[in-house]
Amino acid sequence: IHTLFLLISHKLLSEKIISPAMEFESDNSDGFDRLPDPLIHLMFNQISDIKTLIRCRSVSKRFNSLVPQADSLLLRVDRVISATDSDDDDDSFLIAFLRSIIKSLHHLVSPSKALPSPARSQNSPAQILREFERIRNLQIELPSGDLRLEKGTTIRWKADFGKTLKSCVILGFRSGEGGGGEAEFGGGAGAGLKMRVVWTISALIAASARHYMMVEVVNEHKELENLVIKDRDDEGKVVMDKKGLKECRESKGEGEEAEVNNASSGNGVGLWWRNNRTTVPAVRMRMWHEARMELSGDMKMVGATLVVVRPTNGGDERSEVEEQNGDVGLALGAFGEDAVYCEAVERLLKSRSYILEMNSF
Repeated sequence: IHTLFLLISHKLLSEKIISPAMEFESDNSDGFDRLPDPLIHLMFNQISDIKTLIRCRSVSKRFNSLVPQADSLLLRVDRVISATDSDDDDDSFLIAFLRSIIKSLHHLVSPSKALPSPARSQNSPAQILREFERIRNLQIELPSGDLRLEKGTTIRWKADFGKTLKSCVILGFRSGEGGGGEAEFGGGAGAGLKMRVVWTISALIAASARHYMMVEVVNEHKELENLVIKDRDDEGKVVMDKKGLKECRESKGEGEEAEVNNASSGNGVGLWWRNNRTTVPAVRMRMWHEARMELSGDMKMVGATLVVVRPTNGGDERSEVEEQNGDVGLALGAFGEDAVYCEAVERLLKSRSYILEMNSF
């Protein structure tokens, strides 16, 4: 811990965040005792990882009192549980949702393999975060992605939430090898389109489950301004900005039954994150598709499909051009940090688009 703080101090000094006048004198005093509290807070925010910060609390009484005031945090979750979770079933919650919502398409989804059983945490994310007093920026990292679709399929998605879904951008494709049997949207019985609908519903279910998982945290931490829930596979990301977080808090208690979907069998048995999720509202989907694409770095995508999902706005009268421009803007901003996906999105946006609508589920 001491070495880590010295390295951070050197970094802050080199970036002129602290001045040379704050360097320590060569006496027997502890250098950390000479640092002001705001600088210690800045160091804790640079560390951000909650497991490391919890260890810092054991360094001294001062650290123990200052760690809970860190406002930029990263929580890496080993296993998603609630405080009352006693079920040892580790199957993906997505499969349970798919079975209950799209039974007619269930044959298109491969059986999921049981996830590994890591050492079980005794605390839910909400319980762990109660140790911190003024969280402003929070990132939750889940152990793995949620989707368990057919072999060789890659899905990337980003969803923006407030009280409920505000938008979702989904990019799906198969790897370049062995993709000769790709079905087009209009061909045969529409198997190509049907599969893309499965991909879209799968991503929306995963996003709505992650949103529901964090509602308790959002309501408890009133100063929270930015929330990101992602996974270590970089499969999907739920984001909530300051406006969305405020909207979510203000909706507490207003029509909660309508906003929560319980997918249990009726007896209440099952994992909380499998049985509950935020209801996906009626949505309008704009979809672009290319049977084959060759990108930079010899990257090949088969059946590449880009989908922008937004709630149906009953009272919002906008022209088709305005709708399309808004969808294009969302798509271009979804995967900006990845050059390959950004290139794929730009290529797909030059293709013909299709419009689909889906009821709330």
